[in-house]
Amino acid sequence: MSVRCPVLLCREENAYGAEVCAGCRTPLSGYTRMHLYPAYLFNQGLAAAREGRLAAARDCFAAVVHWCPGDTEARNALALAGLRLGDRSEAHRQWTEVLDRRPGDPKATWGVAQLAEPGEPGEPAEPSGISGPDEVSEPGSRPG
Repeated sequence: MSVRCPVLLCREENAYGAEVCAGCRTPLSGYTRMHLYPAYLFNQGLAAAREGRLAAARDCFAAVVHWCPGDTEARNALALAGLRLGDRSEAHRQWTEVLDRRPGDPKATWGVAQLAEPGEPGEPAEPSGISGPDEVSEPGSRPG
């Protein structure tokens, strides 16, 4: 794994863990931690969801979406956490945003279909290969 220098005129690839950029001597340690923090938060959200702490999971996923608005996996997780917490309007908003960014996304398509169904949130079985934030297997986790 390498870290690209954040300085636009440099953009040097540096070894992970390098304290300063080899090209321009810009300090990298803080930038590296900040760059990896969304993955850390996503994994914290997954852990919280697995433990049944859905509000904490939602908050972690919301932070990832705030920092990385194009992260459709975090949006899907945020939407599902919202649905499981009974916030159908937020779930709809997030899944609609995912579908705007990635038309046909299977998790968002499933989620929107769930919102159209009457009954308890998340009650119907999820289709094969699609899991919610409290049921994500290890391959769904991120390095961090």
